[in-house]
Amino acid sequence: MNGRLRGKRALVTGASAGIGRAIAETFIAEGADVFITARTDETGAHAVIALAEHPGQRAGFTIMDAASTSADALLEKAHAAIGPLDILVNNPAFITRTPFLELSEDEYEQTLEVNLRFPFFMTQCFAKACIARKQGGSIINISSVSAFRAVSRMSAYQASKAALSMLSRSCALELAPYGIRVNTISPGLTATSGNANQWRDAPEIWQNRKKDIPMQRAGIPSDMAGAAILLASDESSWMTGADLVIDGGHSCI
Repeated sequence: MNGRLRGKRALVTGASAGIGRAIAETFIAEGADVFITARTDETGAHAVIALAEHPGQRAGFTIMDAASTSADALLEKAHAAIGPLDILVNNPAFITRTPFLELSEDEYEQTLEVNLRFPFFMTQCFAKACIARKQGGSIINISSVSAFRAVSRMSAYQASKAALSMLSRSCALELAPYGIRVNTISPGLTATSGNANQWRDAPEIWQNRKKDIPMQRAGIPSDMAGAAILLASDESSWMTGADLVIDGGHSCI
């Protein structure tokens, strides 16, 4: 690591495990001050922020449920802990694998609350804060290849991720005059603690899914961290409205 984010302050939501954790840990290693959120996993959150070891580096976390949290309140907590933010990573996700004809209103609404409403208003609040300070910023939305590649039993999740991907492009257009960049990372099949019941408990299903990936393996959370560093850093200062697909070549098929 070479300190590409030194002096920057980032809020990474849903970062006690999985892709969010890998991004937060890499941000910290690159010198950023980082504030993270976790839904229930205080142990994981403590492990992440304990990595902040650079002189003067700050890190903190809060427990929150993206389905019910106020974006304004969360930004205030992050600001109080590490200062005005330069980077926002919208990462929390809710997945239901209920067949479409059996999907309940509650499942549908919770999926959209977490996957779309929360990042929508987090993006809005973050952008307003940047504009008030007359300072640019970088927003990174974690979407999915499921936004454009249909999979059975994931209709609500896929609809929410497709909307999030378009939200990124729309916000990139409107916020560009303020120096605020909005980009998307769309992971493919990735082994995380959230889907361990598939890759650990049903390896035959996981092996079958991997057959369609040209690089012959599923992703791991750290595969997404390099893209996040690029999008968060000044190295991508002329990059907005982009969607970085990281799926081992699956979308080529």
